[in-house]
Amino acid sequence: MAPLADQLTLRQSVKVSYIIDSLRRHGTQRFLIHLTRGLAGLGYRQQIIELSGAADRDIEEALVTAGGNVVHIGKSSFLWAGAGWFRLVRAIRKAKPDVVITFLPVADTLGRPAARLAGVPNLLSSIRARDLAKPRWQRLWDRRTVHWASKIIFNSRYVVEYAKREEGIRDEQVVVIPNGVADLRAQALQYRETTRRELKLDSETIVLGSVGRLHSQKNQTLLLRACAKLPVARPAWKLLVVGDGPDKEKLERLASDLGLETHILWLGARAEVEKLLAAMDVFVHTADFEGMPNALMEAMAMGLPVIASEIDGARELIRDGLDGYLVPAGNVAMFSERIQTVMNDPDLARRFGENAHASVLAAFGLPQMVQAYHSLLQSLAGSAKA
Repeated sequence: MAPLADQLTLRQSVKVSYIIDSLRRHGTQRFLIHLTRGLAGLGYRQQIIELSGAADRDIEEALVTAGGNVVHIGKSSFLWAGAGWFRLVRAIRKAKPDVVITFLPVADTLGRPAARLAGVPNLLSSIRARDLAKPRWQRLWDRRTVHWASKIIFNSRYVVEYAKREEGIRDEQVVVIPNGVADLRAQALQYRETTRRELKLDSETIVLGSVGRLHSQKNQTLLLRACAKLPVARPAWKLLVVGDGPDKEKLERLASDLGLETHILWLGARAEVEKLLAAMDVFVHTADFEGMPNALMEAMAMGLPVIASEIDGARELIRDGLDGYLVPAGNVAMFSERIQTVMNDPDLARRFGENAHASVLAAFGLPQMVQAYHSLLQSLAGSAKA
């Protein structure tokens, strides 16, 4: 296949400013690296405005390397106090972008009025999931400002009806662009043995894995309770938990209460997630709500069998019984049963992994995602400059 830059044409020179809550090692930030890299290859000029002062160096460096200019507004307290918001307005005015795109809840709440005051010709917002935890005051404010956006980008079609009902989105604003993923099979072959040796995992141990913030949304509590029902020794197994967050101490206490200390490796937030995915045999995703989960996509692109909550974007990614299993959200017993089924049947696990790898790349490859954003941005820039 020809390089993406050879397939697409930049009809309008476009400058894009992305406003995002933080640059931590989370799914939306990893998505933004891929998008920035893809659009930079097409000649886009891009700026990333980070609001909270919370940034991991590897994420920021990856965005800069991908072709973005990163601007930090300041700590959250400074932002909400008012001075930070006016600094955001000034940053947008200085950049003079053709398009502003807000990502994540704080960016939506503060970025929409800032972009409007700054006189940006095109404002977009990206709703990444059903945010069931959003405070009522913030939801009411967001409903007042959402009509300022010409389009709302969703990464999962399953989130659209919820957002229309709860966020005040109109039909004509809706654009669905699923996340994209690169082929990671080569990395699986390259890093599997070395990563397992570094983690002191022998070749006979079945490695279960989870990647995500340690947060109630991801429901790692369910993951631990499901693992507590697995056989203690036969087959031998370990659980890799990749991620950090506010629930860390609570989850560690629960693991101790369940007698799982020797079965779990708490790896924290890590820069090279692909190397850790390569060490896994089965990927488990227990979130209660989600948009298009990047970690799940990457596991599939790695060729792993997947077991996930039957929610939102996971239903678009996984063909139940073909690529892995979909389990009703919150069902501890069924999660444990499905995990054991895959652990005890190597042929099934291999078939699920091969199917997952092929299906996710066919439907959700990075070129498709970049092309969709490119087409949308060109249409907006063209109408604004006509």
